Amino acid sequence: MSKNLHTYFIIFLMSLFANQTVLAQTLPWQHPGVLVSQAQLDFIKQQVHAKTEPYYQEFLYAKASPYGSKTYSPKGPNPNGIIQCGSHSTPNIGCSDANSDSAAAYVQALLWYITDDSAYANNAIRIMNAYAKNLKGFAGFTPGYPCPGETKTCSNGPLQAAWDATKWPRAAEIIRYGNNGQAGWKSDDIKAFSQLLHHIYEPLLYSGSRSNGNWELSMIEGMMGIAVFNEDLTLLHHAQSLWEKRVPAYFYYYSLDNSLNPNTHAPFPLDKNATHDWNGQVIFNKNTSGVTQETCRDLKHTEDGIASAINAAETDAIQGNTLTAHLYTAHGAQARLVTSLNLMAGFELAASTTAPQYFCTEAGNKLKLGLGTTYVIAYNEYHNRLHDPDMADASGSTGLHGTANTYHWIHDKLLKKRLSSDGGIHMALFEVLTHF
Repeated sequence: MSKNLHTYFIIFLMSLFANQTVLAQTLPWQHPGVLVSQAQLDFIKQQVHAKTEPYYQEFLYAKASPYGSKTYSPKGPNPNGIIQCGSHSTPNIGCSDANSDSAAAYVQALLWYITDDSAYANNAIRIMNAYAKNLKGFAGFTPGYPCPGETKTCSNGPLQAAWDATKWPRAAEIIRYGNNGQAGWKSDDIKAFSQLLHHIYEPLLYSGSRSNGNWELSMIEGMMGIAVFNEDLTLLHHAQSLWEKRVPAYFYYYSLDNSLNPNTHAPFPLDKNATHDWNGQVIFNKNTSGVTQETCRDLKHTEDGIASAINAAETDAIQGNTLTAHLYTAHGAQARLVTSLNLMAGFELAASTTAPQYFCTEAGNKLKLGLGTTYVIAYNEYHNRLHDPDMADASGSTGLHGTANTYHWIHDKLLKKRLSSDGGIHMALFEVLTHF
């Protein structure tokens, strides 16, 4: 081979590899691909049409819920286009409305895909278009819209943005890509909604949060969804990176976090008072492995954190290993999450407000129970797909750290609940329908 020909060949190979790199960043996106995949949607539809339980009953619950009503109309945004959310949602200016509307958009999108009834698609489109056209930002955080009062009257803006962002991309993915785009969402409206997510929501989520872990985990889930809808690989990698840092800081696991381990993560931050940062959990040993940063605050906020951690990992898994690092198993996450899931489900099963020995000793030895609606996706992943022996079925062990606790909570308690919204309007909505 001549020198010139050899040079051209090298240049050709370099060009080929460069093109392959570009293709790797643009081709593997899976749509619909936020929390539910195309295969999952088809499976759900098949089960509902066959009236297979528990899918069919959950479908009926979704239809009967406020979010599944065919007469649902957008509640927001406010005429001035600004959402203002104070501490504990006081004031509540457009916050509950956005919660409801984003939940409704997702549920309506699911119902459309399952039933092929265009009324549901039209409702979801109407809701998303209303926000894309009229939402200007969050008071105190969006440039040009300062907080009109004390800082605390706007302080929940980023959390509200995170809650909304966990659901908007789910709805948008189904409506845009489901049934080969037959929902009828116009291209200009899709572009406007993409810009809403990028310019209004993403800036409030991008830097994460030093507040309670459920805040940052919600932000991470929101960013994952936005990244998929907007096909933003850089944002996806950023969300992954935050997830890989926050999960070890939120879910304590003794064998990874004991003082002999040079890579100790939790309790985190280590230079602050655990009475505050871990809400009264100050004993960290083998007995308390699985406790989370918010367990002693209450299990409702803990389950919000669990929900977002799992939902982000589920979206990550749907996108596949061509884009991601499989968050479900990354950096000890599997052991942390499985242990915590069984422990928290064990608390819920016991239904006691008295904390067991070693737990919440600086919080009056008390537990505040939650709704327990967010264990199905994690069980499906760790038991059915990854076959983790510590995420067992009824054959597993019981007790505080029982390997069958998550299974028993789902089958003995969750399936018997009659909740019109599946327990909340944040990130946990009808998980039995989509992931049982």
